[in-house]
Amino acid sequence: MAEKELQCYNKGCGKKFNPDENHPEACLYHPGPPYFHDAYKIWNCCNKKSTDFTTWLSIQGCTRGKHNPVKPVEEPPKRENKEQESRPKSPERVIVWNGLNKPAPRNEAPRSMSKLRLESTEALLKAIEAHKQQVTEESNEVHVGVSCKNSGCDKKYEGKQSDEEECLYHSGVPVFHEGMKYWSCCKKKTTNFSSFLEQKGCSVGKHCWSKSERVDKIREDWFCRSGFIHLNVYCKGALVNECLVESDGFILHAKIVHGFGTKETDLNYELFGQIDVAESKV
Repeated sequence: MAEKELQCYNKGCGKKFNPDENHPEACLYHPGPPYFHDAYKIWNCCNKKSTDFTTWLSIQGCTRGKHNPVKPVEEPPKRENKEQESRPKSPERVIVWNGLNKPAPRNEAPRSMSKLRLESTEALLKAIEAHKQQVTEESNEVHVGVSCKNSGCDKKYEGKQSDEEECLYHSGVPVFHEGMKYWSCCKKKTTNFSSFLEQKGCSVGKHCWSKSERVDKIREDWFCRSGFIHLNVYCKGALVNECLVESDGFILHAKIVHGFGTKETDLNYELFGQIDVAESKV
């Protein structure tokens, strides 16, 4: 039976199948093409999306059908018209504001980052406690069949012995530019999405069975009142004990763990003026 197994090339499936058992309901896949917009990876057919590439790839298909053993043909890269390439570009207009307001002068002497004081509201603590009660029955034990979350690795958890295996994965991030798809770590370029997914990893490490989703864009705003600058970052279920906010007076860095531990966001700001870190709080 194993010798007769073929590889399915339907998007979102990736399984091997027996052609004798390839019935109209055998494959669960995405019929629509993938597209990428504003840091989101999206399936066009069902509009399911994620900012994390590995999480997005693990989204189950939305359509039933037969497995497809035909490997898609890689399209040659499109070449731009030579006339367009030789056409001179118009110079960019740069508008410079020569107003009175200027950033505070930066001292070139080395500065150390200090943590800001973190405070929790009673409402947040109650929400965290309520969430903990909901997941009390859930175990941190890894279940058999869970896929490795490292990019480029297709191994599944089969027991404790899986923790001892080496993981072959891509340490970089996926890059999609002018029709080309490649990993930033090894830069093997292709125009075909299936060929891109099949590229073997270039780094060796340990399997990762769980992973927080990285969220790069969240809503934020700020205002100034009574000599204080107020920065508002909107994210639900922030775990205060796992967050880090630090500054050297001129630069502010925030690592926010939210979604009750399922999401993580890094924010960096270069401040217009110097702040008093000791008097600042979160």
